Amino acid sequence: MTERPPALAPAGSTGAGPATAAPPDFAGALSAYAAGVTLVTIADGRDDIGTTVSAFCPVSLEPPLVLISLLAASYPAELLGTRPGDGTSRGDGPSPADGPGTGEGAGPAGGAGLGGAAAGSADGAGLGGTAAGPADGAGPGGAAAGRFAVCLLAADQRMLAGRFAAAGRPNARRMLAEVPHRRGPLSGALIPDGGLAALECEVSRRILAGDHLVLIAQVLAVPYQAPSGDPLIRFRGRYPALG
Repeated sequence: MTERPPALAPAGSTGAGPATAAPPDFAGALSAYAAGVTLVTIADGRDDIGTTVSAFCPVSLEPPLVLISLLAASYPAELLGTRPGDGTSRGDGPSPADGPGTGEGAGPAGGAGLGGAAAGSADGAGLGGTAAGPADGAGPGGAAAGRFAVCLLAADQRMLAGRFAAAGRPNARRMLAEVPHRRGPLSGALIPDGGLAALECEVSRRILAGDHLVLIAQVLAVPYQAPSGDPLIRFRGRYPALG
């Protein structure tokens, strides 16, 4: 007789009963995990939104998939959230495999770490670098299509990470006004130059996990990849230099 494997415990549960509050030292323990820092940007109509995210990881090469985690109450998560006919999978149950561009997400402004948020509405602020015009003229991408861009930040982009980790909804165009950047042709999102690499992505699955929204996204394109350079790392609430 073959034994059945034990059932998986719901997300946030210890397996012994209902989900409990996090231990008092949980946040401190997580801060001891060194992680690379990314900048996630989204085109939303005539707005350009950006947030610093360290909860990023590759998922698959075939198909090309990555994962980001955003605070579920943040504005970026809201932008990449519910679309007509879509549904968000909860972390305590099976997660249907939606096709690219389906699903939902939500998330509030927060600091760098497991997710943050910064947003900005289009105004007279000039676009620096090589960026194009307003987001609504950038093509078929943007939040409505579940598309966004990810820049893997380099060690010398610490100031950029700090800007976009600020709470509230800072103007993303103004944030990048003096930074060379471009607009992704597939996502419509602003992409700063100088990172280690940049990706254009489309959400394929949304999973609500505790106070975060986990987004699994298909990589549509790699706008650039630097031949060398050190990554920006977040460790114990700081951006320490390597070595």
